[in-house]
Amino acid sequence: MVTHILKLIKAQFRSNSWVLAELLVVFVVMWFMADYFLMQGVLMNRPVGFKLDNVYQAVVSLRPAESPSFIQYEEGSEEPLQNFERIIERIGRHPDVEVVGLSYYSLPYTFSNMGDGIRRDSIRLNVRNMMVSPDYLQVFGIHSAEGESPEEMARKLSELVSTKDLMISGELARLLFDRTDILGKEVYMSGDSIPKRIVVVTEPVRNDEYDAGDMNVFFTRMDLTAMQREWGMKESDFTDVQVTFRTRPGSTLPDYAQYFLKEMKLQLKAGNFWVSDIKRFENIRADFLANSKETNNRKLFSALGVFFLVNVFLAVIGTFWFRVNRRRSELGLRMAVGSTRSGIQTLMIGEGVVLLTLAALPALLVCANLVWMDLLSATVMPAGTLRFLVVSLITWATLALTIILATWYPSRKASHLEPAEALHYE
Repeated sequence: MVTHILKLIKAQFRSNSWVLAELLVVFVVMWFMADYFLMQGVLMNRPVGFKLDNVYQAVVSLRPAESPSFIQYEEGSEEPLQNFERIIERIGRHPDVEVVGLSYYSLPYTFSNMGDGIRRDSIRLNVRNMMVSPDYLQVFGIHSAEGESPEEMARKLSELVSTKDLMISGELARLLFDRTDILGKEVYMSGDSIPKRIVVVTEPVRNDEYDAGDMNVFFTRMDLTAMQREWGMKESDFTDVQVTFRTRPGSTLPDYAQYFLKEMKLQLKAGNFWVSDIKRFENIRADFLANSKETNNRKLFSALGVFFLVNVFLAVIGTFWFRVNRRRSELGLRMAVGSTRSGIQTLMIGEGVVLLTLAALPALLVCANLVWMDLLSATVMPAGTLRFLVVSLITWATLALTIILATWYPSRKASHLEPAEALHYE
């Protein structure tokens, strides 16, 4: 069957040449789109490291200085810190709240972060400094690389009082040492001449599903009292401290955030501070991803992919419709000498698939050369043989399905020709 189809294509090469050229170009374009969506799929299905179920953020705001009820404190007063801590304590006393965590520019699904440098021998990396309270690890359910519970991790972070000790993420450990069992190993922070000792390795964590590599992170223990003393924090600076909490299982309603805010409205005020909003973290995630640049890129690539598939569909269905009309006599003769209707339909569909396969051979050579030139991103997965073969198979299967759908109706029409009627055209 294939040999016979190849002979037919050769006999009608002139009419097939433009179809082959179009399929070659479309195959190359679709190959790169298939690679993009495959890498995005792999990326989206990697663990983020944060558990967001029953997690909420309490947005702490500061009363405007122009407000008649604004309280003016003396320079260096500890009252703002105490007021802030009162709000945290009141949230934690709510019967539905399991644990409350604090962080400083260290939440997932955000563009705000603090950076630093880390080095080991010739390896130098930019890393994110996650300044968090021990309970933060429980709020977001962060485990160790060995599977230790968030409660155990929180205990270890609370004991991390030495400035020579360091807690890092699993991916950072792999980048520095190619493994995660590195407790006791030493690294240098940017500008330091004294090494820090790694005492805890967490599971890999990422800012979001689009984060191309697991986040390079080290954790430092957050202490509000020390921050105020060493940084000279003003009252307005406390609003940069991020307050998150996890509720107990079974206590969350669909509109629990508004319910909690309404129920705790009076208690969530202290001094000039007040909780202006409670946000469900799953909604924060959804909003972040919806407005992400990567989401817009996916929409653009999806639209281009649909455009090219529709283009192929229309080109193939038009070509084969034209062929049915031109080859009526040939098809009638085939049926007169014993070809079945299903055989005619299989022949027509087979021609389309073989045309695609012939166009795919030079197209794959083009794609292979582009891969060899390092035009593919290797952030998610190395551009190796397995990736090339998987993407090529996906591209061929997608275009083959499109061609089969496009040739089905013309081939069905051809198979229902009456032999006597078709032979009239001879």
